[in-house]
Amino acid sequence: MSTLKISEAGSVQFPMVKHAEEIGWEPLTPFEALTRRGDESSNLFRGVLERKILEFNPWLSADAARSIVETLDALPATIDGNRELLAWLRGERQWYDETEKRHRRVQLIDFEHVETNAFHVTWEWKIKPPARKGNRADVMFVINGVPVCIVEHKNPKDGDAIERGIKQLRRYELETPELLAAPQLFNVTHLLDYWYGVTWNVNRRDMARWKQMPEQSYRFAVQSFFERTDFLRTLEHWILFYVQDGETRKSVLRQHQRRAIDAILDRCLDPAKTRGLIWHTQGSGKTFTLLTAARQILEDKARFSNATVILVVDRTELEGQLKGWVERLLGEMQQQDIAVRRANNKAELQALLDADFRGLIISMIHKFEAIRKDSCLRDNVYVFIDEAHRSVAKDLGTYLMAAVPKATIIGFTGTPIARTSQGEGTFKIFGAQDELGYLDKYSIAESIADETTLPIKHVMAPSTMTVPTEQLDKEFFALADSEGVTDVEELNKVLDRAVGLRTFLCADDRIEKVAAFVAEHFKESVLPLGYKAFLVAVNREACAKYKRALDKLLPPEWSVPVYTENAADAIDRPLVAELQLSPEREEDVRLLFKKPAEDPKILIVTDKLLTGYDAPLLYCLYLDKPMRDHVLLQSIARVNRPYVDANGVQKRVGLVVDFVGVLRELKKALQFDSSDVSGVIEDLDVLLQDFQQKIAQAETDYLDAGEGGSADERLERLVYGRFLAPEARKAFFEAYKDIEALWEILSPSPELRDHIATYKHLSQLYAAVRNAYADKVGFVADLAYKTRRLIEGSATQEGLGRLTKSVTFDVKTLESLRGEKGSDEGKVFNLVRGLQQEIDEDAATAPVLQPLKDRAERILKDLEERKTTGLAAMDLLAQLAAEKEAALKTARESGLAARAFAIYWTLRGDAALQGASIEAMEIAREAEALLGRFPNAAVNPDEQRRFRAALYKPLLALSQDERARVVDLVVKLLLTEGE
Repeated sequence: MSTLKISEAGSVQFPMVKHAEEIGWEPLTPFEALTRRGDESSNLFRGVLERKILEFNPWLSADAARSIVETLDALPATIDGNRELLAWLRGERQWYDETEKRHRRVQLIDFEHVETNAFHVTWEWKIKPPARKGNRADVMFVINGVPVCIVEHKNPKDGDAIERGIKQLRRYELETPELLAAPQLFNVTHLLDYWYGVTWNVNRRDMARWKQMPEQSYRFAVQSFFERTDFLRTLEHWILFYVQDGETRKSVLRQHQRRAIDAILDRCLDPAKTRGLIWHTQGSGKTFTLLTAARQILEDKARFSNATVILVVDRTELEGQLKGWVERLLGEMQQQDIAVRRANNKAELQALLDADFRGLIISMIHKFEAIRKDSCLRDNVYVFIDEAHRSVAKDLGTYLMAAVPKATIIGFTGTPIARTSQGEGTFKIFGAQDELGYLDKYSIAESIADETTLPIKHVMAPSTMTVPTEQLDKEFFALADSEGVTDVEELNKVLDRAVGLRTFLCADDRIEKVAAFVAEHFKESVLPLGYKAFLVAVNREACAKYKRALDKLLPPEWSVPVYTENAADAIDRPLVAELQLSPEREEDVRLLFKKPAEDPKILIVTDKLLTGYDAPLLYCLYLDKPMRDHVLLQSIARVNRPYVDANGVQKRVGLVVDFVGVLRELKKALQFDSSDVSGVIEDLDVLLQDFQQKIAQAETDYLDAGEGGSADERLERLVYGRFLAPEARKAFFEAYKDIEALWEILSPSPELRDHIATYKHLSQLYAAVRNAYADKVGFVADLAYKTRRLIEGSATQEGLGRLTKSVTFDVKTLESLRGEKGSDEGKVFNLVRGLQQEIDEDAATAPVLQPLKDRAERILKDLEERKTTGLAAMDLLAQLAAEKEAALKTARESGLAARAFAIYWTLRGDAALQGASIEAMEIAREAEALLGRFPNAAVNPDEQRRFRAALYKPLLALSQDERARVVDLVVKLLLTEGE
């Protein structure tokens, strides 16, 4: 076993390898891993994979095993190829058995006997496709020769480390998709924070923080994520490919979903308990949870005695936008020998129960009406009821339970009902066998802490437009209390009876006023952020009126009304009929609304799209329809979906502008569990107070540049004095980003007027610090939309000066800088960055300059840690600059091309060559000559083999291992493109 050498850059990377080794993953050096791969264009440990295929499938021949490996290696580097590879890993693909003359499933991983698999972990895993730039992963985890998880590490001192790691993965997807062809998962970590997600869906919204207790360590996070049994479970069960809006996508179940599924399966195997409630908040992936649980039960026919799962839904389309995925999932289950049936009517449902059907039955809840009592008396019948709170208060639940009296029934809801006017609610029906009233709970507060959903902030519209409090209490809350509202249809019935309230909300003059407010607010507060909005009207007539009013104020293509159709509209409501969308147009609108660059920007709705429609771009909901309890929470939860745009800017909150007044008193509006949303749905004033406190603190902490000197000198004192230490920069970046997010949400607002100057200075300082310490010259600070607009056009950093220096790393420049005003620390940073820029612009010189750059960065690190002074660092850099000039002079005199000279420069002090009296310059000249004979050696494997063989001859005096080492080094320097 190779010994790990911990480098300065390895504070995160190599410890991960070490922690993984402790739990059974065998570490391989990059050289050992590359030997198993064969070359940098290959993803697989071919020999390992062939051996495991033959071990797990003794009926296959060696030729067949090689053919399977070739099949896997030829899969396209796309999300569909990645999905196909996972199907192979899960044993879902077949090969022809020549002996038995039939197709049989091929096993690549033994999920039952963990120890029989080969677990490897390696680092610096480079993929170099032919004739293209390569990329390198920090760490790669490999099972049975197949990469399964790619890891990106970032320096824990970087303030935006996680975001940079995500951008790196996105870059891999664009530049070298081959690097992501096989791995199913990724980790992004900087020691202090640990995130995970799936490849081919590198979006912050689809990532999750690996949850652990605060006192638990990085070692615990690594070992709990990669514990071999649990990791195999993730590969086998927790990764989902699905279709959304016509596109194949990929997700991994989060920890709360896995926990719930395990609890469901345990409950279904418990002979003493037959009920359970899964209470997971809106937007937490409930559909994935219930369907994955159903699939696991049906796939494990032995454990569940060839069971029946009845999936009960209350909408024709189960999560309408996921219809395509559901159809594909059902098709896959049928391929796995699981029968699937849809009960299209009551007769079909009764027939399936009478026939003792085994498999999955999908039925609407109303089809259970009048189904015969005791239709199925088996106890391995499992009923999953989606949106259980809508069904349990009605007689339909009684029919269902009587039809399958011995069944285990699990309810899924994000908004349980404690009681209704018709009787006991969700907790009593599903949670009576659990002390807490539920089998598993995932609250709104938890989902926000996990960044699964966002907090919701609300603000009241001007009082001239809102419903008088007395009228709202009398005509809405009192009626809703007596009726018991559990869904939007029941809500609409209540509003039909509230004639005065409806008349108030639909009045033409009021609609004109509200539309004017919405148009102005959208243009100022939503559009600049790149987000979209819903306008929720009281009924379809109001939707049509709002469309007509908004068209006078905004481009007509910006808004579209979406509502249900009624045959009587042509006569009774001509405007409603005129604006009614065709089914095809409505489908287009649903898709286009989710795309940032497309119209519409505002959807005008009243009942459609208020449940089951997931549009992460939706930021603001203009609420002009009285709502309460479950309907209210489900509706406003449309805006709580996380979103990250193409520039990496995150949506921080969802906003509700209340034109009715229902959010004045949350306890009245959300009676079912107002404590559960405490601190989650808050007035926007809370954010204003937070902003005022934070910007006052930042002004004190960061904007005092002291007295004396020019603006530039004051800025340098701040940037290279206060922010020299990485920890200080990290704290400043994080504090600024919190303030910036609040500004973006609150602006424009009159309360911000007194803070504009301070915020502008703070933003300019942030840009200056980011640019001063960026890896490359010319970094543009990642300022958000409204902030960028605020400081655009400023020719100077008002009162702070400017930092825009870009210098060349050489003796002449360094001596010139010594005589200039300004901090020595700033000069050191600019010189080191200039050296980095030179390497980036001419990759051929990198082998010569890289050792100098490494030493320069060590000097820089000592400066950051206050182990040396700026003046002393300048002296040390002067020595490096002299070495650089000497090296480049020698290169010119040698007559060698840059890459060939890099060979000489790297080998010039090699002890093995000196011991064998072999001249480094002769090896460099021989290598350059051989490249003339084999010009395609970099991309042609045959030519590269011949190149290597020819290079062995002048090295015969070395031992076999030393020859191989030197040849590998020459090939890397001469034939590998710069990254």
